[in-house]
Amino acid sequence: MIPLHRVLPYLFVGAVLLVPGGCNPSESIPPSPPLVGLEADVEDHLNRTYTQLQLAVKEQSGMQLAVAFGDAAISYHGYDMVRMAQACYQRALVHDPDSQQWRYLLARILQKEGEAKQALQLYNEILEHNANHPPTLVAAAELKFQSGDAEGARVWFQRLLRLDPRSAPALSGLGRISLQQGNAQEAVDYLQEALRYSPASSGLRYPYGLALRDAGRDEEAQQQMQMRGPSFPRVRNPWLDEVRNRPIGARIPLNRGTTFFTAGQYRKALEQFQEAVKVAPDSATAQLNLGSALVKLQRSDEALGCYEEAIRLDPGATTAWFDLGVIHAENGDEIEAIRCYDQALVLDDGHHSARFNRANALRRQQQYEEAAREMKRVRQQVPGNEVAWIAEVVCYLRLEQVEIARTTCREGQMATGNGPRLVSLMARIEATSPEKDHAQLEQTLGELAILRSKQTTLELVESTAMVLAALTRYGEAQQWQESAIEAARAAKRFDIIDRLQGNQARYSRGEPAVDPWPEASSEGSSSPGTGEGVGSESGSTSQ
Repeated sequence: MIPLHRVLPYLFVGAVLLVPGGCNPSESIPPSPPLVGLEADVEDHLNRTYTQLQLAVKEQSGMQLAVAFGDAAISYHGYDMVRMAQACYQRALVHDPDSQQWRYLLARILQKEGEAKQALQLYNEILEHNANHPPTLVAAAELKFQSGDAEGARVWFQRLLRLDPRSAPALSGLGRISLQQGNAQEAVDYLQEALRYSPASSGLRYPYGLALRDAGRDEEAQQQMQMRGPSFPRVRNPWLDEVRNRPIGARIPLNRGTTFFTAGQYRKALEQFQEAVKVAPDSATAQLNLGSALVKLQRSDEALGCYEEAIRLDPGATTAWFDLGVIHAENGDEIEAIRCYDQALVLDDGHHSARFNRANALRRQQQYEEAAREMKRVRQQVPGNEVAWIAEVVCYLRLEQVEIARTTCREGQMATGNGPRLVSLMARIEATSPEKDHAQLEQTLGELAILRSKQTTLELVESTAMVLAALTRYGEAQQWQESAIEAARAAKRFDIIDRLQGNQARYSRGEPAVDPWPEASSEGSSSPGTGEGVGSESGSTSQ
């Protein structure tokens, strides 16, 4: 297969194809470009595109014809057939001169072809119509900067920053202007902030390093320069995304890969997503899906780069930010994980999994108050989320706010219809309370027995031992605790065996448990606060 960007160039011939009859006897379209060395699916797509355009010219007029030319232009643009795309965008604008989409995409082609003056004129026209269009502000500002008009670029970067104080493209542009003008500290501040909001933008590392060097911070400068790469921040751009996603050569393996992924055939999905990336390397969706397949195949280190590239291509890719956060959390980098979850929440405040995982990361950093607030927001938005209720209760226990923990646990039981893990957690709270209510403990023991009759889990077995010890039935408590230890060994949960043996030692001395939910129990499927059941695992595909 010949890569799309290497499709043979073609020249327009002097004559144009005149289409007789229909509504537009004088309408003309350029001849179809030669389709040489393409995949059969791609060739078929382009042939259908041209045939549909011919039919539109015969049968349509006005706005409908503008849409037909514009749609064809997007297809040719997606396959990097820029001359045909340019001609079609121009015809679309003849029939719909108010379309900012066709004007913008035509300007992008002209800019790529080195026609800076014409491109800038089109960008100016768009901004006259909509002064606050982020993609145009960025494109126009970058074009001015590249043309040597730093002050003109500054005006538009500053306008974009007023619209969005977190805009990495705006901060990046202002930082590079400051660097060029010798304002080292100002450049450092701008570029540092840009990297904070778009850490995958490796292309900023070099100018940031230069700014640090000019500011006298040589060691940091060296580190940043070594991290340089090709990625720069971008604004969300639906018009350009449509162009990038149009090539059918990428869409076919994407669809196939998604089918395999859904069926759990991750190796086959990986092969298809790799093909999609090969055909369309600028597709954020292809990069995201490739990363997700790699995660499922336990290749998270490789997935990291895919998610970062997806974010570079589409800074508004909420799923990529979330998945990136999960990988950082798995690698023990809680601060970076929280920053990724924060970005996902900026894009989608209702992303419950991102909020849950953020709260979990805060809890692991012992920031229990903030973690409890975040968990409360999760369970308020999704009242049936038992794990969020449990995690919030555990945070209160860490803060030694036992009564708040007890009240919240009861509320959670009501909200979830007596969720079994909340019943188990309430049993632990009662069992470790300094003032034991034996009647309540006997009732709780019965509730645990009912739960065990439906499904016996290590967590329920351990809770049963705690309650028995609280009732001073230490011999039985030791037997149940030994069962918990054996179950942990069988499940290869060696990380919690020491903790389980600690309570076993207490029971052997005639002492009850004192911690309802030891911190060591907060990892793994038998304990609260892991994010399980809430979507904390990375590896989601998109189409």
